[in-house]
Amino acid sequence: MKQIENIREQFVPVAVRVSRLFFVLADLMNVDPMYQYSLKFFCMIYERALDKADGKIDKADRGARKSFFIKKFQKLLYKNVCRSLFEKDKLLFSFLMCMKIMEENKELDTAEARFLMTGATAVDFERPNPTGENGWLSDKAWASVLELGRVLPSFKGFDKDFETYIQDWERVFNSAAPHSFKEPWPAQWNEISLFRRNIVMRILRPDKVIPAIQKLIKKDKELGKSYITPPPFDLSKSFSDSTNKTPVIFVLSPGADPMSELQKLAE
Repeated sequence: MKQIENIREQFVPVAVRVSRLFFVLADLMNVDPMYQYSLKFFCMIYERALDKADGKIDKADRGARKSFFIKKFQKLLYKNVCRSLFEKDKLLFSFLMCMKIMEENKELDTAEARFLMTGATAVDFERPNPTGENGWLSDKAWASVLELGRVLPSFKGFDKDFETYIQDWERVFNSAAPHSFKEPWPAQWNEISLFRRNIVMRILRPDKVIPAIQKLIKKDKELGKSYITPPPFDLSKSFSDSTNKTPVIFVLSPGADPMSELQKLAE
């Protein structure tokens, strides 16, 4: 029984993480139908991560081996998938990975994730805009603040506190870099998680949501700065991943010509 528990402790967390990240790839097809990845491709990355773990970590040290494998697998997956994504979608891929990991660690509420993605749906409001007509806060944003306090339990009372500390929130709104979160937020809202801060940023300063998401990924203990800095294209690494049955296919943007790089690599 003890041996079974040890095996479960070692492999269940790995299996959960790997399976969750597979569905991140499946979700990418909703972004662009060109983003379709086979199970064989996914298994190839899995096997490479195993090989790396075998060469670096003692098999007897199960905890270190599990941790090393998960980090190596995530890194290999990120690098290999980024190679086939348009530049505009690379941060989205990192964010999807981040949310899957947060969900696994019980750090993500589905309703909060949906609110961040889709925003508020209400257009009417039961209380008037506290900044007045043509004030710094738009009526749409105020309706979103009211809905936020109404539909998400973690933001209960947010709308009333927003009115109470309206001048402090104006300071946040007018900040040149509100996504840095260096200036304290009013009342208890200074203590909320980075993900929940992103929800507020979506309402007040949607122009700063992308850098706020980058900060969220950068601060994540399982991802970090490297997941917001896509690796540069490396033709030699692409070639090493290919075989006579898995060719390299270039999807070229206007004006791009890889022939000189191909000839240089061939030489």
